[in-house]
Amino acid sequence: MEKRDQFTSRLGMILATIGSAAGVGNIWRFPYIAGENGGGIFVLFYLLIIIIIGWPLLTLEISLGTSTKKNPVGAYKKLSPDKPWFLNGYLNVIAGIFIVSYTLPVYGWILKYAYEILMGTFVNMAPGEVANYFNNFMGNKWQVLFWVILNILLILFVVRKKLQDGVEKIAKILLPVLAVMFIVLIIRAVTLEGAMEGLSFYLKPDFAKFSWSSVFVAIGQAFFSLGLVMGAALVFGSYLKNEDKKLVPTSGFIVLADSLVAIMAGLVIFPSVSAFGLEPASGPALTFITMPNVFNNMPAGILWGFIFYVAFYIAAFTSAVAVWEGVIAFIKDEFGFARKKAVWTTLGLVAIVGLPSVFSMKFFNMIDYLENNFVLIFGGFFMTIFVGWVWGTDNFAKEANIKSKSLSVLWKILIKYIIPLIIIAIFLNSVIF
Repeated sequence: MEKRDQFTSRLGMILATIGSAAGVGNIWRFPYIAGENGGGIFVLFYLLIIIIIGWPLLTLEISLGTSTKKNPVGAYKKLSPDKPWFLNGYLNVIAGIFIVSYTLPVYGWILKYAYEILMGTFVNMAPGEVANYFNNFMGNKWQVLFWVILNILLILFVVRKKLQDGVEKIAKILLPVLAVMFIVLIIRAVTLEGAMEGLSFYLKPDFAKFSWSSVFVAIGQAFFSLGLVMGAALVFGSYLKNEDKKLVPTSGFIVLADSLVAIMAGLVIFPSVSAFGLEPASGPALTFITMPNVFNNMPAGILWGFIFYVAFYIAAFTSAVAVWEGVIAFIKDEFGFARKKAVWTTLGLVAIVGLPSVFSMKFFNMIDYLENNFVLIFGGFFMTIFVGWVWGTDNFAKEANIKSKSLSVLWKILIKYIIPLIIIAIFLNSVIF
């Protein structure tokens, strides 16, 4: 069996985990739901939830990796060898396979639009023509497949290499590039004439729009935004050197950076949309219909549009690479495969779910529903129950090296009681009510 990989530094682990968390949801979902649910008050509440729930949960997941030096399945087996808790490890692996598989069409769309906007395809198109272009492209499944395959080849180029030469190196290169791109895009967006109205929609607190529904939206977004229980954070924890185990500040920095990516996306999108009198939207409509119209109206729009889509792809790509690494680690550990064989096995698993998602939006939506409403929720619930009541919060606090007594007590209460109840509430709100 190959020697277990290790990050060369704590910074490498931090950047790789940020890459796993900051993805598609940060850019095409968070800005819109923030503006729709009270603007600034939603953003503040979201940050509060990220600190109260996201920070301890991410620390918890990383600690399962640092304490066992295993993948999700192996971690549960080592900490509870006589009970079937390892089944939740399999649920974590399934969550990872699902997320990098059914979202393959989205990666293809982003690559396609980066290319088309650079070629000037949307120049002089009317808004209706831009909308029709996206719908026609989505309907051309073989063309989508071409861009999906290109994306897979790019991922394979990274993950085929050892951790330090693949995932860690790409995170150290692409995450700073992503930050610079967003800063440049924000400066361009907020200096457009008419941008302030968009900033007001996004950041001015509107208590009339903030409701109990907004509370659940914020909690759900915080939970899923960090990429929890998909295996990557746990595996990256297992790759961390013992001398780099400063888990509370490490996870805190990751949580902060992930939140900044989401907030910065809104600072790009809403001033730009407002400046040209367009209506904000969510999901694919925002990214592939509204934004091309923005760049059509913007001076040097081809340049700014290309930067936007490249930044979007970097966020998505680093997430995919990180989660692939989590699945690869599981296959290497549990089956004793060499990296090359584990990479090809992972590709096969991804293809089983990913290819049907390319050719059927009904299948895409079904996996999306299962992932977000069952796999992630149950995986997160059982992870907190395991740490709170089986492994024990004392062992967790010791592994996480929590020095503050007050923080230790607070997080123990959150993990044992509060967070499991919140996860149940999310489940009931999304599936039953």
